[in-house]
Amino acid sequence: MAGVYLHIPFCFTLCGYCDFYKSTKLDKMDQFQNVLLMEMESRSVDFRFPIDTFYVGGGTPSLIAADFYQKLFSLLHKNFNCSVNMECTIEVNPDDISEDYLHALKNAGFNRVSIGIQSFHEQDLRQMGRRHNAQQSMQAVALANSCGFSNIGIDLIYGLPWSTEQFFEKNLQIVKDLPIQHLSAYHLTIEKGTGFHRLKQSGKLTEIDDSRSLREYEMLCNEVEKMGMQHYEVSNFCLSGYESKHNSSYWNGVPYLGLGPGSHSFDGKKRRWNKSDLTLYNKGNLDLIFEEEVLSEVDFFNEQVMLGLRTSKGISLTEMEIRFPHYYLDFLKRIDKWIHRNNLVVTNGFITCSESSWFVVDSIIEDLFVV
Repeated sequence: MAGVYLHIPFCFTLCGYCDFYKSTKLDKMDQFQNVLLMEMESRSVDFRFPIDTFYVGGGTPSLIAADFYQKLFSLLHKNFNCSVNMECTIEVNPDDISEDYLHALKNAGFNRVSIGIQSFHEQDLRQMGRRHNAQQSMQAVALANSCGFSNIGIDLIYGLPWSTEQFFEKNLQIVKDLPIQHLSAYHLTIEKGTGFHRLKQSGKLTEIDDSRSLREYEMLCNEVEKMGMQHYEVSNFCLSGYESKHNSSYWNGVPYLGLGPGSHSFDGKKRRWNKSDLTLYNKGNLDLIFEEEVLSEVDFFNEQVMLGLRTSKGISLTEMEIRFPHYYLDFLKRIDKWIHRNNLVVTNGFITCSESSWFVVDSIIEDLFVV
């Protein structure tokens, strides 16, 4: 099976933390929509995998009128071999949605919504540059639920320099009473090119220390476990059976097709990405908008390590031995020290990261890379 991802690069305002490709040139949306439909039809010719998941992210997909998504689904089903039970997700902002809009999205074909809440505290939202307020966040979840969405996810951000552990705990207490099935919680990282990075460079913003980061992470894990959610990936939690199938396909190495500027694709052998350039994309010359590379054995090995250790499933040692015989013995030696430190665990032939060590998993992954 495979997935299709659409990147909607438009935002009404720019959030200080976000490093995804986006544009505030909303007057370019109509032309973008025309090119996106053209790209979908064109790419369907050489991407012949059965489609099991469809995901619209951004940017802010909820800035696009629902009737466009109806056209999109028609073209998707016309040109791809789509599963009857295809998971179809759209990211929405709390202040964009209404009852009519949600019903239209559902009628178009979406069966899962991901609501970009980030925090239920007004100060947090103002500092991050979010357009909505806390009340709109709770109303958005309630509205999605009342409109018949039974697979609702929300996003939170923790590790905020101006906030406190107590405020984050209050966020989690609000979450436990919401009718959601999925939670993505990300520690704030200050990426180059963002507004927060510029503030950091000028000395106006400082990242929190590691000890507080760890305390908030442990609080997150403990509180979400009380909610009955499973911790199935470093930053993702869900009720049983509500894992994000689309995101899981990335972590499991399943092929996926990316459409729109800044999107990425993988066909099992090579990686392809559209340039992050809306002006170029909107010219509609599909031969000029992308770059690609054929992945080497080292690339595949490192990706297997990186993606596998970020999930509760982990890495199959048998699969590693079969796929990467040249690196397998050295891999066993490298993981041994992490096993003795109780950072990694071997269970039934799978190597996994202990939950307490997921907080530092990037350091473990980097040590296991072949360079």
